[in-house]
Amino acid sequence: MKIVDGDKVECDRCESVFLIGDVSLLEKETNRDYERVLCEECLGDVGVPKGYTLRRDISHLAG
Repeated sequence: MKIVDGDKVECDRCESVFLIGDVSLLEKETNRDYERVLCEECLGDVGVPKGYTLRRDISHLAG
């Protein structure tokens, strides 16, 4: 996850920058080290693959 200016993050798929409240985080259930930040459009394209969980509120990561 690439945090920009403390309250913005870069989508791991399209590389656009969004406010942290406008993205979601995909995590692999068996390996918490695998995380991908996705904007709403990319999340719609990818969905939530089997074996992954989705966290919509990651505002606690803002600095």
